[in-house]
This record gives sequence, structure tokens and C-alpha cells, in this order.
Amino acid sequence: EEILDVIIRNSKRLMKLAEDILNVARIESGSFFLNKERFDIGELISEIMNDIKEEIVENKKNIKLLFELYNGNNNNNNNNNKIIVEADRNRLCQVISNILNNAIKFTDEGSITVIVGTKKINNNNSNKVIVSIKDTGTGIDSEILPKLFTKFATKSSIAGGTGLGLFISKSIIEMHGGSIWAFNNDEKNKDDRGSTFIFSLPLKE
Repeated sequence: EEILDVIIRNSKRLMKLAEDILNVARIESGSFFLNKERFDIGELISEIMNDIKEEIVENKKNIKLLFELYNGNNNNNNNNNKIIVEADRNRLCQVISNILNNAIKFTDEGSITVIVGTKKINNNNSNKVIVSIKDTGTGIDSEILPKLFTKFATKSSIAGGTGLGLFISKSIIEMHGGSIWAFNNDEKNKDDRGSTFIFSLPLKE
């Protein structure tokens, strides 16, 4: 059973690597397309976080997962807690899962907090949704931070990754008309260490 677990685990890693390489090839060739639909992004994130809990247990890490949602809607109706986006559900799932998996990889204890909210765009009648994922891990290496969203931006000896996930995530977000960025938290404050990833997407009425 132990040998089978190793085979399955490494097969999944190889499959993800193959998918990442294919996605990069599609992005660079202009053949990467989105299949947009309308859905509640809060519900999607809740589903992903439930799946992520299993990975935390498997890695025997003492991490709390926290989720907060603010939609800026003061109307008293059944949709008050929903933030509906028009986007590619599977691709956004890919982005959120990638950021959360990275947070787990670099966080041994503490918390990972996901905050979803809406914000009105200045001088415009439209809104955007902002998703923030904050962890209490080791933070982003100073050498990697300036080139974080480029291909192969990783210290593979430490992270064990290819450095393709964030490049693909950035491409997906920008294809939706949004933006993505990241920064280290207050390294001097033990209670506020780690890093924060944020991405925004336009909301259509």
C-alpha cells in the first residue's frame, strides 16, 4: 500500500507538470481560451477550501483555514451573500487552488485566510471582486519576488515546484480583464509573517 501511495502521488505530480507545460504552450501560441459562465465565486472558493482541508491533514500541518466574504450589498434578499462573476469556473479554480497549495507548502503552522469582497471602480459605474489569500508561512524569497509571476520563478531545491503555476495563474486572471499581485507581510511582526496574494476581476451587472 505504501508503494502504491508513492506511485499515485508521483503520477499526480507528473500529470500536473504535463498540464502546466501544455497550458504554457497554449498561452504562448494564443490558443488558450476561456469558457465563461455565471456562478457564485464565494461558493467556488468554499468548495476548494473543503478539498484543501484533506491536504492539510495528509501533510500533518497545524493550519487553520479561514474564509470571509463581503459583497457590499445592503439589500435584504436571498442573494445578499452571493458574488456572481462571469468567468471560466475551471480556470479560476485552477488559480485559487494553485495559490492555496503554495500557501500550504510554505506554511507549517498558523493560518491561511481567504477574503472575498467587492469594490466600486473609481469614475465608473461598474464593480470588481477582490480575492485576498493571506498565509503565516515563510513568505516569498527576496530573489523570487520581483519575478514571481514569470516562468520558472522558483528555487526548486526548496519548493520542489516548476515555477509555472503563477505564470499560468497571471495569464488566466489577465485574460478575464483582471490583475494579480503579491507581497510579503510584516516580517518583523511574528503574528503577521508570511505573504499575501491578491487578484481582482471585473463584475458585470
